[in-house]
Amino acid sequence: MIETTNFPTPAIGSGLTLYSLTNEWLDGRFDLEGIVREVAARGIGPGIELVGYQSLRSYPEVDDATADWWRALTGELGLVPTCLSSNVDTALRSDRFLNVDEMTDLLSRQLRTAKKLGFGIVRIQIGASAEVIRRITPLAEDLGLRVGMELHCPESPRTERILRVRDLYAELGSPVLGFIPDFSATMRDIPPTEKRQWVEAGLPEQLVDAFVENWRTAPGTMKDRFQSFRTLALRAGASEESILSTMGALSMHGTQPMESWYDIADQIIHIHGKCYEFDANGHEPSIDYDAVARLLVDIDYKGWVSTEWEGHFFADPGTDAFEMVRAHQRLLGRSLQKRLDARNT
Repeated sequence: MIETTNFPTPAIGSGLTLYSLTNEWLDGRFDLEGIVREVAARGIGPGIELVGYQSLRSYPEVDDATADWWRALTGELGLVPTCLSSNVDTALRSDRFLNVDEMTDLLSRQLRTAKKLGFGIVRIQIGASAEVIRRITPLAEDLGLRVGMELHCPESPRTERILRVRDLYAELGSPVLGFIPDFSATMRDIPPTEKRQWVEAGLPEQLVDAFVENWRTAPGTMKDRFQSFRTLALRAGASEESILSTMGALSMHGTQPMESWYDIADQIIHIHGKCYEFDANGHEPSIDYDAVARLLVDIDYKGWVSTEWEGHFFADPGTDAFEMVRAHQRLLGRSLQKRLDARNT
């Protein structure tokens, strides 16, 4: 019998997005069936989320044989398809961006594929315009699918672009529309290994803290914040190459307040449990999982948490992504238990 993670509240299901296993894909050790079987063997399900374009060669289409195979495989292993992560790549053409009709068609095909594969939720991103969301909502309703916009750094429930989406949702009034928080938006620090790699790239150690302070407090857009740090770093003698090594942190890691998630508590339909690395005590240095657990318990969240390990961008060679997923699930389980115990005393 497969031993899977059991959170102390049965309303919250554990699982992962296969995006967590990107390095295992890239080094060719697994095909899709092999990686799913390994997830089951490691007991880090039962929820399974796919990024369609990463996992399925024919995506956004799948034939009946593929759909039957997928349903049989997950059924055999006791795994549950939770969320299909869609993408609307507006730059698919070389001559122009996709128009609204083309984007609507592309996303509609992905909704139908999600239904065919047995998923109940489809992740969308901010690139889906208001008109596209308006057009696909009736299809999602007809298919019995929920559609959740991912709130990823630099967005949060209180940023301007997402406030417009919230207004659209209120206008449409459809029960199928919701949000998928990604806790990269509400981080307390930059992952330690990432900071170490900046130094290895030539950034003077004294500028690491300066970058983190700039990341936490500087106003403006990601570009504005990078330029303000770049100016400071150049004056301190840092090379352009070493300064550029920090740029990804501004698009991957956000500093929005954890409390902002309470604003959309009744519209959270799925969660991306972002994580990067763990210390000797099993804590995630860059994300406050006690605060995450407090949120989930306080809002009485009922749904899945897909562990999303994104440390593959800077992890040491040989890091076992499956074990990183397990470490995250254990951490969240402990944090949930701590919050439940506090509430019940």
